[in-house]
Amino acid sequence: MIHMKTPNLKFCIPAVAGVLVSASVASASITGPDLEVSWIVDGSVNSATLVGTDLGGGVFSYAAMTSDTGYAIDWEMTVNNNGASGGYEVLSSTLGVTNLSLADAAFELSILLPTAFGSGSAVYGGSIGGSITGDDGGGYIGALGPYSLWTGFVDGSEIASMIDAPFFVETDPFGSAAIPAAAFGEPIPSLPGASPLSSMSLELDFILGGGDTASITSTFVAQVPAPATLALFGVAGL
Repeated sequence: MIHMKTPNLKFCIPAVAGVLVSASVASASITGPDLEVSWIVDGSVNSATLVGTDLGGGVFSYAAMTSDTGYAIDWEMTVNNNGASGGYEVLSSTLGVTNLSLADAAFELSILLPTAFGSGSAVYGGSIGGSITGDDGGGYIGALGPYSLWTGFVDGSEIASMIDAPFFVETDPFGSAAIPAAAFGEPIPSLPGASPLSSMSLELDFILGGGDTASITSTFVAQVPAPATLALFGVAGL
């Protein structure tokens, strides 16, 4: 049931149901932000903390696999942790989700990045895309109730969403199809908002058909705008 992506095992955390195995190893000299991840599958709640591998220049990578009866989730994340020093704060993720059961299943996945720019303003943007592959009965991914496929939060408050409900993508038996791409805050980042005091996070909510696999890639970007950019926002407001 457990698959380790590399021989380097940082930790193994039993959750409420299922086990998450992290393949990330923290740098001995630089400690990056710990990512708080959670996954709810048909109401079963799980969570864990991932430690990143230092790639240099304020960039960290994270990789883990979680699986249990009925599902498997492959987590791949990269964080550019330079937002507080005038650069970009970027949370990039590619999540591979397989529904191993015969019935449709509800997935609610979230990733929280602790980050603090201090009080003031910031600009945000993001993008999403992906694909779905079906089994012998075809493939299906659709909206989970009224929720968008992707929702971004700053300090727990929603700032943007992409691929709003209702949505669905279907495939022929053993076929694949693209999940339509979407973006906000273009040119990324340009959507104004309050700067994060504690965190940026994203949530993915969807229904996945039995035996189907979805791969969803997204990017969530924040930056403290230069004074000239702030002046332009002021003119736009007037």
